Amino acid sequence: MRLLTALFIILLQISPAGASIFETQTFTLDNGMQVAVIENHRAPVVTHMVWYKTGSIDDPAGKSGVAHVLEHMMFKGTAAVPNGEFSKIIARNGGSENAFTSLDYTAYYQNIARDRLELVMFLESDRMKNLRFSQEDFDPELEVVKEERLMRIENSPANLLGERRNILLWGGDHPYGRPVIGTKKELASLTLEDAKRFYQTHYAPDNAILVVAGDITVDELKPLAEKYYGKIPPSRTAAAKKQFSMPYPVRSRIEMRHPQIKLYSLQRVYVVPSYLSENKEQSFAYTVLDEILGAYHLGKMYNHFITGEKTARSAGTSYGGFALDKGTFGFYITARENESLNDLEKELDRFMDPDSITQKELDKAKKRLVADIEYLDDNPEGAANLVGRFYALGLTVEDLKNWTANIEKVTLADVKKAYADMLSATSVTTYLMPKDAP
Repeated sequence: MRLLTALFIILLQISPAGASIFETQTFTLDNGMQVAVIENHRAPVVTHMVWYKTGSIDDPAGKSGVAHVLEHMMFKGTAAVPNGEFSKIIARNGGSENAFTSLDYTAYYQNIARDRLELVMFLESDRMKNLRFSQEDFDPELEVVKEERLMRIENSPANLLGERRNILLWGGDHPYGRPVIGTKKELASLTLEDAKRFYQTHYAPDNAILVVAGDITVDELKPLAEKYYGKIPPSRTAAAKKQFSMPYPVRSRIEMRHPQIKLYSLQRVYVVPSYLSENKEQSFAYTVLDEILGAYHLGKMYNHFITGEKTARSAGTSYGGFALDKGTFGFYITARENESLNDLEKELDRFMDPDSITQKELDKAKKRLVADIEYLDDNPEGAANLVGRFYALGLTVEDLKNWTANIEKVTLADVKKAYADMLSATSVTTYLMPKDAP
């Protein structure tokens, strides 16, 4: 499944009957907090999101996982909201809520009836500045994260191999080489003070974006934003500019055998430009290339490995372009029974030919990408998610407005060059095999 296309399918749902997210209205509070409003009056509901421009990329050295542990702590109490009541209050008012931590940002969101918006704005702004830290709250949440790591990583051969791949891909000193959830060893050493220090450093209005989408106008939201978020003082600590060490242009391969694995699988991931990195103009060519190669039932990977050679059960690509540093472009194949991974890798090498891309494939891919945006129903939660993601990474609504035009500008020469450049870039190939594999 193509990551970028899937992202836009899920998040960018637009309808002529509602206001387009491309018409997002924005303003900035006096304390530096950015606010985006996306009107959609088809139903009396809103999505309320607060995005912090911080994620595991800001975990201090030797403290991986602290951003994620803090996300769990945010559902504990304040002086105004008793311990454990945040989620219960949302549920009692007919809403839903959740949060997530990524490499580059952290987000908290609620879906709620329009007349309950002020309530969630109070709750979210309250924990932005008044979160209580106690050992009694921290210890069980840290254990929850440790258990989460056990279930998601330690008991998942594919995810465990993915962690090892990222270390090789990015290098031990690069924050993208560290798992968002934290390593087993470093989680064991995290303290309450680590979480508190991260909160005091990064959770502030001038390091956050408020996005509200749904049955609301900017004139209605602005006084509420000023009332609840505008009174929170900005951070006293200037956010340090992100510094990255670039990976060397090398190729690596790692293998893993595991008793849970029944079928061979192969992945190869390259480091390529993102929407924000150097050579970012290539990101749109990689978006189109991902569509050409990885589109389900329509892409060249599917047609070659599944319906053509019939050597794979699944095959596709993924482009991760939403990143502060470089992005990634990945190929994945799960082999059919009795297929050799060595032979499959050789077949993949033969398949990866920039000159195999045709003008017809390019035109169809661009048409599908544009249609994904233009002809989907509106979705306030999706709109808020996408706009927030853009803002959290330093992109703007103008970047979003220009996305379709930039896709349409991509030429066959652009795609072939991006493809060729990728083949000489840093990459890691992984083999996942049954334990008794030869």
